[in-house]
Amino acid sequence: MAKKEITLVANDAELVGDITFTSQFVVNGVLRGSTSADAAGAAMTISPNGRVTGDIRVPKIVIHGKVEGTVYSSEHLEIAEGAVIQGDLHYRVLQMHMGASVQGRLVHTEPEKSAADTDSVVEKEKPTTVGIVRGQT
Repeated sequence: MAKKEITLVANDAELVGDITFTSQFVVNGVLRGSTSADAAGAAMTISPNGRVTGDIRVPKIVIHGKVEGTVYSSEHLEIAEGAVIQGDLHYRVLQMHMGASVQGRLVHTEPEKSAADTDSVVEKEKPTTVGIVRGQT
C-alpha cells in the first residue's frame, strides 16, 4: 500500500503562487495561485474556512469553502453545503449538496473514443448548464 503524503495550507497561512502535487492537498487557509495534479487519484480538499483564488486542475476535488476561478476535475467533484464558487466547473462526475452556491457554467466532460485511434481517450466538453446555479437549504 502506497503512503499518501498530505500538503497542508494551515488556517493562519496564505500561500501565493502556483502549486503542483501528486497525492493529497488540503487548504484550510488562503491560496492565491493555480493548483494542479496529474497523478491518478490525487485529491484536493478546500475546508469551510479555506479560500482559493486561481484555477484548479485536480482529479478529485471536495470544496467546502470559497473558490474564485475555473475548476477542472477529471474524476470526481464534490461541492459541499456552504461552498461558494465563482467560476466555471468542468467535471466528469459532480456531486452538489443543498446550500452550495455556484456562479458559473457547469461543463460535463466525458471520455470519447477517437475514430482514428480506438485505444485513445479524448476529452469532449459538453456544456450542460449555463448561468447561475444556487442550491437552497
